[in-house]
Amino acid sequence: MRYTPASSHSTGIVLHRHREETDLTAAGIIGRLGALALAFLLCLPAADLAAARQKRKPAPPPLPPLEAIQGPYIVVDVGSGRVVKEYDALRPWYPASTSKLMTIYVTFRAIQAGEIRFDSEITYSARAGGEPPSKMGFPVGTQIRLDDALKMMMVKSANDIAVTVAEGVGGSIDGFAARMNAESQRLGMTRSHWVNPNGLPDPGQRTTARDMALLARALLTEFPQYRDYFKLPAIEFGDRVIKNYNELLVHYPGATGMKTGFICASGYNLVASAKRGDRELIAVVFGEYGGNARTERAAELLDEGFAAPLPPTEQPVMLADARTGASYDTPLDLRPYVCGPRRVVPTSVASEEDTASTDLVEASHLTLLPIYLGPPVSVSAIVPPPPPVVAQFGEPGFVAPLPRPRPDLPSEAEVLNAFAPTDAGDDSPPADAIGAAAGKPAPLRKVVP
Repeated sequence: MRYTPASSHSTGIVLHRHREETDLTAAGIIGRLGALALAFLLCLPAADLAAARQKRKPAPPPLPPLEAIQGPYIVVDVGSGRVVKEYDALRPWYPASTSKLMTIYVTFRAIQAGEIRFDSEITYSARAGGEPPSKMGFPVGTQIRLDDALKMMMVKSANDIAVTVAEGVGGSIDGFAARMNAESQRLGMTRSHWVNPNGLPDPGQRTTARDMALLARALLTEFPQYRDYFKLPAIEFGDRVIKNYNELLVHYPGATGMKTGFICASGYNLVASAKRGDRELIAVVFGEYGGNARTERAAELLDEGFAAPLPPTEQPVMLADARTGASYDTPLDLRPYVCGPRRVVPTSVASEEDTASTDLVEASHLTLLPIYLGPPVSVSAIVPPPPPVVAQFGEPGFVAPLPRPRPDLPSEAEVLNAFAPTDAGDDSPPADAIGAAAGKPAPLRKVVP
């Protein structure tokens, strides 16, 4: 039904009600329902409208089943650069602390260019002290030789020391990250991008297994004189002995080092190298669910690589030709499987330290008894003295502070008047203070300011 105005000569607007024929067609019914829905929405408060829109948003896609997830990997021959084995080698992944391999590469390049020396002292800043673990935790202002800082970064995987190195070499985090990206492009690491020197979580920090193999090979071939930084079993700082997180070093015969990495989004990563005879291989393993799992997986891949003959010379697959995983554009977030309720490894806290060698399973590619690699390497730092302890009011040694601002000093006249002797019992002015102090009689007088 509708309301229409009556004749125009009425003193007021008189509304007459008319009946219309009911529209029973599909279009009419849909139109009426749409009008009712629109009227309902217009009557809703703003908060209810927002809630209604929220309900209409599609649900996030379900997590892929665990058995469908396989982290990328690649095995490469160091001497020739040929790919022995690969899986999703170009799939983007979060590098975590394997980022420190790029940090040390940029540092080696700066040393090579004469910009800095191994014995240069770098300063631990407040920015470095604010980084989360793993860290050394020095006081702000601590001085560290670059050589010792690199050892702490590679063994302890210290995030604060990576920042200290970056600031010492590049002047700032942003400046150092620009160097990291420039070196990536020069090496052909086309799918890598860096925003920090330690690999802490950031959507912009990403790489691939192929790119990390390119970087590892560059480190081993361009700077063979610095290989010891990648295979230090432990460092000693004061009375602390800090073991390397790379368990492959002490459980895989022929291991020559490299770097571990972990954040919840990446899972457990490892860039590893090993040598048997004249042949050396690099294995990059991303996205394992525990520290021991990545050690065992890397050892298995290295064993397969050493057992397999090199690809035919006439049709080699070089690092630059790796193509598997190129269809992926964004890294997979493993947080639900590593740190969330669907976690695979039932440990209390997922961390880089989840590498206990006592849990390694007996396998042909690992030794259960650790291989002795020598004593820990001593490192040091010049820690600034702590600020003096100031005694508080009521404590022994308390010194009352001078008032601030201090009052003005009295004038000479005020001093003389204050200490001049007076004659008791009369109104005589005071005697000359200086003369009185010297024992000389003087006429009594009043000093007027």
